[in-house]
Amino acid sequence: MRRLNLDLDEIPIGDSLFRFSRTLPGGVLFPRLEWLRWGIDESYTHIPIFSLFLPPHLKRVILYYNTSPRPMRPLPLPKILIQIISSLPTSLEDLSVMCHGGRGEEPLKDAISSFVCRCGPSLRRIGTSVPISEAALHYLMRLPNLSSWRTVQGPPRVIPTFIFPSLDELRLDKQETLPWLHLLPSHQRGTLQNGSTSTTSDANTRGTLKTLDLPATTTVDSTLLSSFARFWNLVTLRVRTRRSSGMEGCTFYFTDNDVENLASALPRLNSLRLGVPCDGGSCSTTIASLMSVSVHCLDLEVLEIHFNTRTIVGDIRHMLDGDAGRDKAKCQLQRLSVGSLLLQARGEDIKSIAMGLKVIFPHLKNIAGCHSRWRRVNV
Repeated sequence: MRRLNLDLDEIPIGDSLFRFSRTLPGGVLFPRLEWLRWGIDESYTHIPIFSLFLPPHLKRVILYYNTSPRPMRPLPLPKILIQIISSLPTSLEDLSVMCHGGRGEEPLKDAISSFVCRCGPSLRRIGTSVPISEAALHYLMRLPNLSSWRTVQGPPRVIPTFIFPSLDELRLDKQETLPWLHLLPSHQRGTLQNGSTSTTSDANTRGTLKTLDLPATTTVDSTLLSSFARFWNLVTLRVRTRRSSGMEGCTFYFTDNDVENLASALPRLNSLRLGVPCDGGSCSTTIASLMSVSVHCLDLEVLEIHFNTRTIVGDIRHMLDGDAGRDKAKCQLQRLSVGSLLLQARGEDIKSIAMGLKVIFPHLKNIAGCHSRWRRVNV
């Protein structure tokens, strides 16, 4: 067996399991196991059999902590979780530890930090739901083959000279992680003080980062644009803002000019998701933004963006009457996600919208939205 998806309540507890394991090489149940996904329940505080599922040649481990049924107050993180992490082989290539709802994160932080400092250059991917120590972070930043990192913490106070030489995928899960966007493009060296950095130029990752995933609390505005537009080789860009009601609480402040600048700066984009569009429909971006994305990002296949639907009929007709982008090559987009955007058009206006969207996205086959009138836009 090479892959195993495991929950602790599926493990038969008893001496027979240990006796059986003694007949196998290395005393483990699956000596050729390479990929382990393990769900840990809070009801199991200590089970000594965890080592039976950790052969020395493991390559990928995903650990997650379940809190079902949800307790009235957070429970301590299970001891077995710490034991598993402390026993992982240092030749591991991929580690993900996602634990939410538990209390007492310090032992978990210590265990993950210790593993990072012991791991070898084989580590390529790591993601954690808790911060790690500054020493572990420094070690992580210098790993030669680390290509993917998911984190909840911002940069350390002191930045090493050479950081993340191979990073091509970055997921930032909290607002305090956003300073990495300013730091990474130039591989800065120096000391962070009051949000600014005194630096000297070094090698940079502008061309290595392919995937960037930003937290749900991110404000999408021109300041953010100046941060991620420097990663000119991005293929996937996602901001995880969720659906909001009206423009209240909406964090999308891009203008058509912002989208034009984004699309021209990141022409290799295949997937662009700037948050689930809310039902306000009165933001500053118009269908002109859709045209900008289509003509600049020819490989685009996934798009999620806010745009104004209150003026969409007039905007479409103005575009059809002009020459803006009509004769230029367009992207490959087949499905447009419009989220909760309202559409109040009827009759001939619906036909105009369909015609305009077909000009912008010649390969468009489907519009996915919450409101029924989008289904009448026959593209």
